[in-house]
Formats: sequence, structure tokens, C-alpha cells
Amino acid sequence: MAQNQSRKANTQAKVSPRSGTAPPPDKQFGKPNGNKQGRGFWKKEATARYKLERMMELTNGELRKVASDEKAPLFERKLAQCIASSQWKELEGMINQVYGMPKQQIEQHSVELKGILPKKKKG
Repeated sequence: MAQNQSRKANTQAKVSPRSGTAPPPDKQFGKPNGNKQGRGFWKKEATARYKLERMMELTNGELRKVASDEKAPLFERKLAQCIASSQWKELEGMINQVYGMPKQQIEQHSVELKGILPKKKKG
């Protein structure tokens, strides 16, 4: 009975819950093509935050060179144009998209109103 349960568990592990079929043997978990090996699958250099921080270190001439480069991604060109030409409103919007809106403090005052009309007397 214990062998049946372990055999059943092994069979169920190989069947995909979505398609109901087992993946090919070379694509199963732990096999060479089963799952990619690596320390992560996103590149820090491709993030908007990384690009923004690198752009802020460039000189005015370097910014204009990036802005005029037709092969550069649109985000990089637009960012370089905004920094080089001091378009602060657009740059502020981009920074807010990358880092999020800054925290804002809200003050709240409560005023207690006293009755204007006299209270009704019972009687």
C-alpha cells in the first residue's frame, strides 16, 4: 500500500495541473531544460531607476549626445532631453514614476461647535 501511494505521488507530480499532461522528460523540474539556472532573470541595467540615476551623473554634452541618438530607447532620449533643457515639471513626473510620490503631511484640526439655539425644556 505504501508503494502505491508513493507511485501515485510521483505520477501526480509529473502531470501539469493546467493541461493535465506531463511535460516532456527533458523539460521536467531539475532536468537541463526544465528550469533556468541563474541569480535572477531581470537586469538591473534595464530598470528605469538605474537609467535615471546614471543620467543624473552625465555632463550636459553627454546628455545632448544621448538625446540625439536615434538608436537609444525613447525613455532614455526623453529623460536626457528633460535634464539637459531643465524641463523640471516633466522630470518631476518621471522621478515620481520611478521612486513614487513623496510622503505628504496632512494637518487636521477639529473645532467643537457649541449649541447656538437653547436646549428645549421638557414640560
